[in-house]
Amino acid sequence: MSARMSLHPGIHGYARGDFTAVRQAFAENFSRRRELGAACCVYYRGERVVDLWGGVRDKATGAPWERDTMALVFSATKGMAAVTVALAHSRGWLDFDERVCTYWPEFAQNGKERITVRQLLAHQAGLFGFDEPVDAGVIADPDRLAAIMARQRPEWAPGERQAYHAISLGFYQGELVRRVDPQHRTLGQVFQDEIATPLGLEF
Repeated sequence: MSARMSLHPGIHGYARGDFTAVRQAFAENFSRRRELGAACCVYYRGERVVDLWGGVRDKATGAPWERDTMALVFSATKGMAAVTVALAHSRGWLDFDERVCTYWPEFAQNGKERITVRQLLAHQAGLFGFDEPVDAGVIADPDRLAAIMARQRPEWAPGERQAYHAISLGFYQGELVRRVDPQHRTLGQVFQDEIATPLGLEF
């Protein structure tokens, strides 16, 4: 049985009876933690058991958060990027134990020639930042960004340590996918064409 929301004004949706705690925690984000707008959808064993949304999506205009409001997901994009790289692997475009420079020869600069795809994906490459400025203009130009990444010096020998490549990993994955994809599409385009569109996803 579903429980309709009535704990906080502006919150909509439902939670199955055994997921009442999720509903209450969601409402508390507004009443106690000053949440402006959010959504939470949970599937359990293939069934949608929680589907909540509320608040505003734009503080300046007061526009309400709707059931289908899209939101930034930040590092959760790493999961989608990993799925795209896994797709490339499943199609034989790359091998996780091969060196990155096999697919991207320019990468083999400044001590990176032995870094494997697996080490890069496992945050073991020591490439968690950039020594050169990377702004929106660079990000919008994949060739310029690739040249900067190729020149980047790792902070340690491949596989020696591990540190979260929070800012950089997606850019390296993107260039790797662009190099191995037979059509040389961006990672985002491969994801859209090969995963999101066939599954009817908006992401």
